[in-house]
Amino acid sequence: MREKTVYDYKQVFKETIIEETPTYFIVQRSFCKDLCEEELIWHRDKEDRDIFLVEGDGWYVQRDNELPQLMQKGSIFKIPKETWHRIVNKNGTNLIINVRKYKWKQKKF
Repeated sequence: MREKTVYDYKQVFKETIIEETPTYFIVQRSFCKDLCEEELIWHRDKEDRDIFLVEGDGWYVQRDNELPQLMQKGSIFKIPKETWHRIVNKNGTNLIINVRKYKWKQKKF
């Protein structure tokens, strides 16, 4: 019996927390090669992020009003909070990335 997977923007990847510090945490995300373009949606995040390629070929990061940039090992893609962005798969391979999510401090009143 085959499981049916329903995708929304929070379900297109598997995520595991791999490190946490007082200022950030790092998650590892795995994306399946079979995702279609409609599942890799434009979105914004509530915190600054750094993206690091672990495994995958032909995947790109695209920020709003910019051309897609090829993800390569050793490169860091900085995504400021509330910046529109997406990832694009042009080669049909699986993708594993590490994402550093910076924690934000609540203002005390």
